[in-house]
Amino acid sequence: MEKLARRRVTAADVAREAGVSPATVGFVLNRTKGQTISEATRQRVLAASQRLNYKPHQAARTLRSGRNKVVLLVLPDWPVEHSLRTNLEVLTHALAAHGYALITYTPLPQSTAPPLWAILDPAVVIGYKPFSVQDVADMKSLGIRNIIPPPDQEVVEASPDFVLGPRLQGEYLLALGHTRLGFAKPADPRLEELVEARLQLLNQVCTEAGVAPAVAKQVDFQGPSGPLAIAQWRAEGVTAVAAYNDETAADVISAAVRHGLRVPEDLSVVGHDDSPLAARYLPSISSVAVDNEQLGLYAAGLALHYAEEQPLPDPPTGAAEIVPRESTAHIDGGHGH
Repeated sequence: MEKLARRRVTAADVAREAGVSPATVGFVLNRTKGQTISEATRQRVLAASQRLNYKPHQAARTLRSGRNKVVLLVLPDWPVEHSLRTNLEVLTHALAAHGYALITYTPLPQSTAPPLWAILDPAVVIGYKPFSVQDVADMKSLGIRNIIPPPDQEVVEASPDFVLGPRLQGEYLLALGHTRLGFAKPADPRLEELVEARLQLLNQVCTEAGVAPAVAKQVDFQGPSGPLAIAQWRAEGVTAVAAYNDETAADVISAAVRHGLRVPEDLSVVGHDDSPLAARYLPSISSVAVDNEQLGLYAAGLALHYAEEQPLPDPPTGAAEIVPRESTAHIDGGHGH
């Protein structure tokens, strides 16, 4: 111990003290998943680490002190589409203006790597989905206290207008005289939960209007799903389709044109997100515009509130809205604007 006091204690010292391999020390202290380490061994490593007053290297100590200025954003396994990309860009710039760096992290079930919060020891951890009880306990055991959403809240509250895009899609198409609607789903399985939530909202509109639920079909620009969906919609009398996003709307239009249909005369299509693609496509795509910049600024405000005790930001209030373009028209062929 006297020799160890003259130099920095290393993980190898802890391994010798606990009678285990350095790898085991790393697995225990980094909370590496997928390892079959007994509880007795884990406690022995932790006790040895405490006895030797083991500290990570200087960079890690700086991180642990809270001077790291890192905000860790834990994302579900979602594709980075226009809406999320815009949100991340705004969040990154807003935090950078206050000296913080944004790091994104997506935990994957098959990964055995330690969670990134155990490596970075960030000033704030933000989750775009609620954290599990186990993850919250793990973060707290590492001294991480700034967790968003807080453990007693399910989600970060925001204006309900931001999630009512499918309602706007349905009300818009019904107002144009369409009474038989379709819903276009993307092929990406990672979006299944979000897709089903949007379909449910669209069907609520249909129920309230006294029309049949939307005919939901998967559409992909590759393979036969697009032409098949168009044929099935036509067979069931669908005259307008609400798409999950603008990319899916573009796939619907492409499949419809290849099927010999005219858009919007034979089939109206409305997208979601109002991405740059919507205005550039031919025909241009009617879409739901959502102020994702407000959501990014709100997340940044929450992070700064927890990290620096800045005032708690007000939830964003900007409403989503329909942006009419060439891809939609009245059922009688009139202009959809």
